[in-house]
Amino acid sequence: MTETPADGVHWEVLNRLEDSDVNEVGLLVELVTEADGIRPLSEHVMLHLRHGGDVDVRHVLGRSDGQLVAYGHLDVTDLVAGASAELAVAPTSRRRGVGQALVEHLVEESPDGRLRLWAHGEQSGAAPLAASMGFTRSRTLFQMRRSLYSALPDPVWPAGVRLRSFLPGLDDDEWVALNARAFVDLPDQGSWTAEDLHVRMREPWFDAEGFLVAEETFGEGTRMVGFHWTKIHGADAHHHGHVHAHAHDGTEGGEHDHPHDAAHHGHEPIGEVYVVGVDPAQHGRGLGRALTLAGLSHLRLRGLPDAMLYVDAENTGAIALYTSLGFTRWDVDMEFTL
Repeated sequence: MTETPADGVHWEVLNRLEDSDVNEVGLLVELVTEADGIRPLSEHVMLHLRHGGDVDVRHVLGRSDGQLVAYGHLDVTDLVAGASAELAVAPTSRRRGVGQALVEHLVEESPDGRLRLWAHGEQSGAAPLAASMGFTRSRTLFQMRRSLYSALPDPVWPAGVRLRSFLPGLDDDEWVALNARAFVDLPDQGSWTAEDLHVRMREPWFDAEGFLVAEETFGEGTRMVGFHWTKIHGADAHHHGHVHAHAHDGTEGGEHDHPHDAAHHGHEPIGEVYVVGVDPAQHGRGLGRALTLAGLSHLRLRGLPDAMLYVDAENTGAIALYTSLGFTRWDVDMEFTL
């Protein structure tokens, strides 16, 4: 699609970028970074751009007099939470309607008209643009990281609780019910259905061995009381775009989904605390901490050097827990929803 609006900017939407396009986007990003003091695109987008982007991604490019003045990265892979986007606009092209036109193109390219617009850093220019166009700030997330080379305490399990891996096809319904209980006050996570689970299980990145389940013995049977779903960015992992999940029992894991494939994106894999959930009846027993440590140990055994997670800025209890486990704040993301 190419068109020429009144402002003289020529817009083009591509499924994959050529090397010349990648170079142009890189120069635009550096220009914006120098002017604003913060990079407008996330690390994962920049890494992917070096290789022309990913499948199921739309690249919206705006040129004026042959120069790239606007770029939008639209990931349409997440069928559950909807499309997500990041953008950059040249400083000399601001306050001319270019940013608004870019966002309008991104909305138009969204399969269902929904759009989650991400701004990186508190001073990001994407934030006031989103607000002016009727987007509402729906989340502020801290990305935290820790080295997996440093010491990890052994998890201390409550009496009668043991750990195992998720069993696809057998654990699905019980997990959905537990997830709903664990996130009763966080509907964007707690409202997941079996199909929401299966959508993720069908993704190439899914690894049941890294989906850890805690179960408690009672009488002659067992019941699921908590879980830690880990994820690996890299090593043939490919996952949805910029969705965020939660965790409970004073913890909060993050789902910040991006396609990562070490073979194609040229960066080392990194582990993620994707979602940690605990049955409310188990709160206060240290199960969330134990599950988090178990997941980190699993990621370490996979040979990963670092682990990351996303946590809501308002979740001070989770931030305190993760800090006590060696995580430090790495970056800030803000989500604006239309």
